[in-house]
Amino acid sequence: MKKTNLVLIILFCLSLTAKSQEIIKDFLNGPLNDTEKLIEGYMAPFGEWLGSGLNSGWYNTGKPHRFPGFDVTAGIHLITPPNNRMMFAPNLDELIINSENGELSTFIGPSSTTEIGYNINGEFQKLFDSPEGLNWEKGMPMPYIQGSIGLIKKTEILFRMTPKVNAQDLKLGYWGIGFKHDIKQWIPGINVLPFDLSILAAYSKLTSNLTFNPGQNLHFDIKAFNSNLILSKKILGLTPYIGVGYQYSKSNLALNGDYTILDWDGSSIVEGGQYNVSDPLNLSFGGVNGFKGTLGARLKLLLVTVHFNWTRAKYDVFTLGIGLNSDFGSKLIGGTIDNAITK
Repeated sequence: MKKTNLVLIILFCLSLTAKSQEIIKDFLNGPLNDTEKLIEGYMAPFGEWLGSGLNSGWYNTGKPHRFPGFDVTAGIHLITPPNNRMMFAPNLDELIINSENGELSTFIGPSSTTEIGYNINGEFQKLFDSPEGLNWEKGMPMPYIQGSIGLIKKTEILFRMTPKVNAQDLKLGYWGIGFKHDIKQWIPGINVLPFDLSILAAYSKLTSNLTFNPGQNLHFDIKAFNSNLILSKKILGLTPYIGVGYQYSKSNLALNGDYTILDWDGSSIVEGGQYNVSDPLNLSFGGVNGFKGTLGARLKLLLVTVHFNWTRAKYDVFTLGIGLNSDFGSKLIGGTIDNAITK
């Protein structure tokens, strides 16, 4: 499963290589201040989409493992964007968008292009076409794999990791870590009631570096954090669960190297036409920061689990996963350790 997950991520990123080169080449044809606005508006929804995926799927029950209980889960998210992130209308200083509403497709938006250019002596002069979107209006899947192991006092550590890889001109790495802790044990009066109540917090980071030419590269990274309160109730082999939480993510995009850009004075291209600039872009995009709610259920047959959940947020996420889950020896070994610590 780990190999399959890694291959899917690599193929997904490689499919964006040619598109990223085209985007950078086109956008750098304009003034640098407008280039920043165009790239930020175009790429920001992709960072939000990715952050929503990194912050999803961290739990399928409110009951943490005791030592040496563990599970390994592989799943896939279907992440659906809101309609208002399909297009964007940048407030440009010098460039002009040749459309009635001044809107352009975002990275996840429709596969349409719009002419961008200058107003020279009252006439529009095309400079380049805006890049197409990938048409993710109905959602786009994102795979994940996760492991966890129980520790002491009904505390569980969770982890996600993809080894750093080199594929053609792309370097990619991803890791995440979290913890889940039973809080019902600390609340008098409800600690004997037949349900599970826990808190969970998790942090993820993905980094990528795409080389265009020697000395020219595009660096993209994203950090994501989420915290949750989880309630679940096991009914035979079925465990329904609900969760409420808060999520945060932030993306950074940096264009490194030396590039040639058109020199424009506001009414015409300056004599000579071009100038050189080093490391022209270093942009930060805010992610999907806000509250979320999750509703789901897990079915366990012997050591195999299957779960499905829906996370309601700015970007809705539907998750389907399958896992290997074992609590063999947890009650005896974990309980003995906890009792020894308490004493």
